[in-house]
Amino acid sequence: MSKIVISGYYGFNNAGDEAMLTAILASLRAVDPQAELTVISGNPTDTKARHKVESVYRFNALKIRQALLEADLLISGGGSLLQDVTSKKSLFYYLAILAAAKFMGKKVMLYAQGIGPIRNGLMRSLTRMIVNRMDVVTVRDNDSAVELEQMGVAKPLIQVTADAVLSLEKRSRYKGLDLLLKAGVDPSRPMIGVSVRRWENDTECFKELGKALGRLSERDRAQIVLLPLQYPADIEACEWLSPFISADNKDIVLLRGPYSTEEFMSIIGNFNILIGMRLHALIFAAVMQVPLLAVSYDPKVDSFVHEVGGTVSGSVANLTSSQVVECVNAMWNKVPEKQNELMEALRVKALTNTDKAFALLNRKE
Repeated sequence: MSKIVISGYYGFNNAGDEAMLTAILASLRAVDPQAELTVISGNPTDTKARHKVESVYRFNALKIRQALLEADLLISGGGSLLQDVTSKKSLFYYLAILAAAKFMGKKVMLYAQGIGPIRNGLMRSLTRMIVNRMDVVTVRDNDSAVELEQMGVAKPLIQVTADAVLSLEKRSRYKGLDLLLKAGVDPSRPMIGVSVRRWENDTECFKELGKALGRLSERDRAQIVLLPLQYPADIEACEWLSPFISADNKDIVLLRGPYSTEEFMSIIGNFNILIGMRLHALIFAAVMQVPLLAVSYDPKVDSFVHEVGGTVSGSVANLTSSQVVECVNAMWNKVPEKQNELMEALRVKALTNTDKAFALLNRKE
């Protein structure tokens, strides 16, 4: 029976990170249903109930130490954990977990991570030193592999796979439809799903996006469904965007949730198009075969959208309402021809992360 500890940004009501954990756990259980899985979380009670795992608090050093001592493998799982844009403290925390596991002689895998940016010279050196001691390193995109190579990571082979969430199966849209009905959405009218987050100097971007959404609502009788992926931060972002949308209040619906990964995917499956800043809103749309249009705030967004043959309408710094409307006109109700084909290839790549984890577990040292 395998004993696996999973480290990541879990327990913080971030739909993307919870979806990554859902996907990692599902793929691990598909291979070994009896695996003992323990997740390091910011909210162990919620993580235990939501994902049916053991869970320890992310700042309880004694319990983390005990979990690692008993483990066969540590997975540092998904997301953009190794970066210092959020804070140097966050990067140091995740590196410390990796270092502790290796100090105890455990096998350690970076699992489909998005790396960087890491701007501080000292933190780049520390990251290089620790990642060079990992057993397996998989990253979710080419940019992450380049970032590690430029830092001097050379010992473990850096393998480009795909975001763990891409391994999830498409969900039925009926549960989401029921949630939309309860929120007051009219299913007989078109729906434009919108996922935004706050970012530096985003006021002009939100004004332009709001102007575009107002034009689309008036022209196509579309309802604007605002879908926060992180609570409460994205609710604030949606409330900031809403006044810029020149449409009747009844045509703008803010879904407050919170929702499970399955519910998010099911809701998005009902949209005619998803306009998103959040990477995992775009990934959910791709899995659900919904046309997706990105507003980029980070290279990871551009990288994913290009991988699935999607469209980036502009960035936070240069978005215009005319760009958004023009892009929507080109893809309204129409999934780009290559998107589904590219998505299936990415799903296969995402599932290889688990294969590599179990190959590591079975490796004789």
